[in-house]
Amino acid sequence: MNLPRLLGIDYGLRRIGVALTDVDGTTAFGYTTLDTKVGRPLDQLGRIIDEEMVKGIVLGLPLRSDTGEPSEMAKAVELFAQELRRKFPKLPIYMEDERFSSFAAEESLKAGGWVPGKDSKALVDKTAAKILLQDYLDRQRPPVELPHSE
Repeated sequence: MNLPRLLGIDYGLRRIGVALTDVDGTTAFGYTTLDTKVGRPLDQLGRIIDEEMVKGIVLGLPLRSDTGEPSEMAKAVELFAQELRRKFPKLPIYMEDERFSSFAAEESLKAGGWVPGKDSKALVDKTAAKILLQDYLDRQRPPVELPHSE
């Protein structure tokens, strides 16, 4: 299928979870976690975008689970999206509903035998970025038509 390579971002005030698609642009994997208090996250993202030849960004938008309306954190994500647009004007930015991505990340990790511990939030953030990016990719695929049974 060879789609453009995308970068997934689970933005947080303390950490930014980062995921990438594979070179075919079909499968997401956790890439890294950036500490917002160390270095310059936009510069770090720029290096990843250049090194990995990223052609678009999928940014998680935190919506309220009960109403689907933007959460308080959504305002910070919108500001971050504006910064991304200024820094990377040629890259399209797609907003992705990230409700339950952190919960899904924790459940997925636990199913694999992971036990929460020191620095485990970074792993959860990276995995949440992977999940939101994969959800976006899955919705972009055309539906598979099943043969009719008679």
